[in-house]
Amino acid sequence: MRKYRSWPGGKICALATAILCAAAGQTAFPLENLTIQGNQRIPAAKIIAASGLKIGARVAKSDFDDARARLMATGAFESVGYIFKPSADNAGFDATIEVAEVQQLYPYRFEDLPVPDEQLRAALRQLSPLLGDEIPVTNQALDKYIDAIQRMTGSKMKIAGKLEPDAAGNMAIVFQPDVPRERVAEVKFSGNQILPSAALVQAFAAAAVGTEYRETTMRVLLDSSVRPLYEARGRLRVSFPKIETKPSLFTQGVQVIVTVDEGPCYSLGDVEIAGIPPSDGLEMAQAANLQPKDVADMDEVKAALDRVLAKYRSRGFLRASGKMDRRVDDQARKVSVTLHIDPGARYAMGELEIIGLDSSSEPEIRKMWKLKTGDPFNAEYPDVFLAEIRKQQVFDNLGQTRSETTIDDKNRTAGVKLYFSAAPSDPRRNKIPR
Repeated sequence: MRKYRSWPGGKICALATAILCAAAGQTAFPLENLTIQGNQRIPAAKIIAASGLKIGARVAKSDFDDARARLMATGAFESVGYIFKPSADNAGFDATIEVAEVQQLYPYRFEDLPVPDEQLRAALRQLSPLLGDEIPVTNQALDKYIDAIQRMTGSKMKIAGKLEPDAAGNMAIVFQPDVPRERVAEVKFSGNQILPSAALVQAFAAAAVGTEYRETTMRVLLDSSVRPLYEARGRLRVSFPKIETKPSLFTQGVQVIVTVDEGPCYSLGDVEIAGIPPSDGLEMAQAANLQPKDVADMDEVKAALDRVLAKYRSRGFLRASGKMDRRVDDQARKVSVTLHIDPGARYAMGELEIIGLDSSSEPEIRKMWKLKTGDPFNAEYPDVFLAEIRKQQVFDNLGQTRSETTIDDKNRTAGVKLYFSAAPSDPRRNKIPR
């Protein structure tokens, strides 16, 4: 506690004494300043608003206790604490609220509920404005959300909220009826012409059979397993307008019947490679090898991206990364693609270490190694080199070989270790280039 200004004669200011009494919960004084500490994701203004404290309002210790309780009730914080003391002019309080935000938040979705999703989501956003569309998986938070949904859906349907992975492995909280669900026993397609049913069933069944039936889950699985088959044939607007179920005739569970609308075929439009120097444009276009006017095979577009990245990595850009964007022209039935490339830093060849050869063989193999220290590192070269050693039959009894690359991001070098399973005592020196 800071020192207080005294009246003439050494008596402590009566107002300061009163504020000290307020700190003990006896009297209220104006809140002059309020600071939030510890927040990372949630803006301080939102925390202040949720606390109920207002600058200029008269407050005492009980008001800070109530503010703490309100913040904890939001479910957004693991802990909330506060400190308050007399302000600089001894006319009121300066206060600090320290929070520790909940770190594990997950998106949520709704399945098979009789109220539209947007209506439910709007209500839950109002329930906890500090959290938005991601919430913690705590009993307190889940119970609050489930109660709100229960009031909107009615008492006939019991609601449950569970943390579950989707088809891509991403975790989300699913609010759904708390009832047992049938599992998918078999799948069937109708409306398909371009692709045979056998190919569709094989792809979809591998993902869907054995899972609990939910229409939302089925659509996610269709997008990940069946849609790529159509996009590889230029059918970029394939859709699944109807999904039905009926009891399986062969085993316990349900048969899922998917109606397919294959849509029109699209051709490949403009192809652009962005993020690279102009001098690399021709070489990388040749590596991509995408031909406009061809059928828009999105698998081939992804393969083209991989070829461009492999080309950069072979030139020493070991951390090269990229992504693909597409622009669909439905009227012209064309799709233009842009390959966005980030080459990153260039890495050089570092130390070469050869393990498993004797003192006479090791120098000769080292002479055959073409990458010199400081050269741009080719990530494919070590394995290509070992394959060439085997192809040339440099050793009579060569066993297993392997390479190991160690990347030094700080110095931007790549060291290589070549492992030979057995060191022949007498290499065929006549086959080793001099």
